[in-house]
Amino acid sequence: MRWSKGATEGQILAGGNGAGSGSHQLNEPIGLSFDRHGNLFVADYYNHRIQ
Repeated sequence: MRWSKGATEGQILAGGNGAGSGSHQLNEPIGLSFDRHGNLFVADYYNHRIQ
């Protein structure tokens, strides 16, 4: 989910279409981290990737 400054609604970037292996899907997210710029990273266990 991305919330732009001043927006009244967020935009779904990943995980909004159910579990799966598509680039827009998550499958067992197990960890979250933010970088120094406020970007969120999600560790996706079954897809073996960080989004």
